[in-house]
Amino acid sequence: MQDEGEFLDEASIQRFLKGDYARVVAAVTLACGSRLNAEDAVQEALRRAWERGQAGDVLDSPTAWIAVVAMNLARSGLRRKLAERRALDRLAPLAGADLSEDTMEVMAAVRKLPRREREAIVLHYWLDMPVEEIGKQLGVSSGAVKNSLFRARRSLSRSLTAEVEA
Repeated sequence: MQDEGEFLDEASIQRFLKGDYARVVAAVTLACGSRLNAEDAVQEALRRAWERGQAGDVLDSPTAWIAVVAMNLARSGLRRKLAERRALDRLAPLAGADLSEDTMEVMAAVRKLPRREREAIVLHYWLDMPVEEIGKQLGVSSGAVKNSLFRARRSLSRSLTAEVEA
């Protein structure tokens, strides 16, 4: 694939597949440690490049663009898998245990929170992640995370207090 401003069409995609695909997959594999994840990431990056081409965008360096996007996708996937594994490891003792009524009420109240607040509460209190790391993982500022935690705690307080009074 040429590396001078190129409109991605079917022919340029075919050239990429024949010429640079294996090299980019190998590079992403080296960066992320998994050939399967690298192949998935490169294919997703190629799909995104195709969509940009269909929208009329011209990429200065299509191979480099695909490689960088693929590495970002692979890195995000790895972070997500590690977070899922840590969460499952922490929740494993709960899975076999009889949960108290109070614990079940808290879990039900957390499930009712808006997505961002729920994510912040779970990452901070269940997974012990610091505010800065949560912000980095969710792609928001630390202030936004603090705001979400504040709103979530306020909602949980109201929800759980109302249940006790009822």
